[in-house]
Amino acid sequence: MRNDLVKQLFEIDNCTFDAMKDDTIDGRTVRVVSLHYDGEVPKSCPECGGKLYRHGSRTIKVLDTPMGGFPVVLHINVPRYRCQNDSCKNMWQPEIDNVDSRRMVTNRAFTDVTERSLRSTFEQVCEDYAFAPNTAKNIFLDFLQEKAEKMRFKTPSFLGIDEIKIKKLGEITVVTDLEHHTLFDMFQGRNKQRLIDYFSVLPGTENILWVCSDMYRPFEDTLKNTMPNARWVIDHFHVVAKANEALDYVRRSVQQFLSKKDRLKTKKGLAYTLKMRYDSLSTEDQEKIRLLRSNPKLQVLAQAYDLKEDFFNIYDENKASVDNAKEAFARWEASIPPEPIFDKFREVADMVYNHYEAIFAWWDCPTAISNGYTECINRLIRENNLRGRGYSFEILRGRTLYRKSNLKNLEENGLLYGPEIQEYAPNFLFENTQEEEIDLDTEEDDTIDPNVDPETGEILDGEAS
Repeated sequence: MRNDLVKQLFEIDNCTFDAMKDDTIDGRTVRVVSLHYDGEVPKSCPECGGKLYRHGSRTIKVLDTPMGGFPVVLHINVPRYRCQNDSCKNMWQPEIDNVDSRRMVTNRAFTDVTERSLRSTFEQVCEDYAFAPNTAKNIFLDFLQEKAEKMRFKTPSFLGIDEIKIKKLGEITVVTDLEHHTLFDMFQGRNKQRLIDYFSVLPGTENILWVCSDMYRPFEDTLKNTMPNARWVIDHFHVVAKANEALDYVRRSVQQFLSKKDRLKTKKGLAYTLKMRYDSLSTEDQEKIRLLRSNPKLQVLAQAYDLKEDFFNIYDENKASVDNAKEAFARWEASIPPEPIFDKFREVADMVYNHYEAIFAWWDCPTAISNGYTECINRLIRENNLRGRGYSFEILRGRTLYRKSNLKNLEENGLLYGPEIQEYAPNFLFENTQEEEIDLDTEEDDTIDPNVDPETGEILDGEAS
């Protein structure tokens, strides 16, 4: 077979085809392709310039992508030459183009293994390759290390920070670029010292102007210590959610004094309706709220609903003026009835006072800043973790951070420092298309003894035997 055909079939240069056969290795049928090197050989020692003499040959084994449904191993016979100079004795043998010499796989196999590792366990990847799951894991880790060394992301001006708790990995801090809707980074831990350690060495923190998060106080302390030009703003969805929690407390308190029949009716018929905004209520739901006002036992639910709506309207009806918003909040606080059942709404008011500057900074921000995108990334992280339970943090981070859609968005907005993203690079795609729905609320049962791969650490399907 001519060299150009070998190049076309295997993407290998300077090699000639010798033979191909199917062999059995560890009980599996493997397609073995024999090649031999016929490229250039140096006339003198590359190290010292001395004379070379032929020192036999050796056969290197290189893994390639599957062929006809079978794993493929390339047996490439390469010559070896040794320097005659006693002070050198350098051994030369050719390097084969498009072969990863560390893992002994072709570049296209390296890419294919990386791509498959995004959607499958390492054990499943190895079903089409003649290597152990640990090799697939190491190939993927090599790719992540290469990305980390070559690529750096521009520090965002509008930063989103949130946390997510992953079983077996603990708390993970998620950092996003809210202006361009990209994931910036994620790291383990979220206590004050861990946050300061991370952001104190992050280049470009002077360019951060706004940081959006929940009410977690160490976020503010970190900002003051490491981001000289940034202002802290609390995501308004976290703020108004507290009003919904107060409303739900009133509903549960009222249900305690109802008969079982009325309690079930109230829980099923009103729990969802009360959390909806009034403009989104159907005619039937609006009638439910109207009937509450005429029912002495349930009037407090209507009052609580009005308090919730009025709190939301602090944002909705005063978007152009922070002074108007502050006045609306003062009127809202004064409207809370004195009965103890409404104490949760007074706690909401206390929460606003405790974070007064950060909450009302929302009106000063030049864009309607929100941490909604960061919450979406948290869901993506949970999906990735559920698809590969037992993966290390490094692999989970790589599967999320280096997905192609994120890198492309960074590159197109000029936020990516490093080499251009090649089209043949692995496609990091995790967005659900037509795949099965994943129940993100499902908790793993600690009583099950998982079947754990001793080399990769990933949890495989089924229980241990």
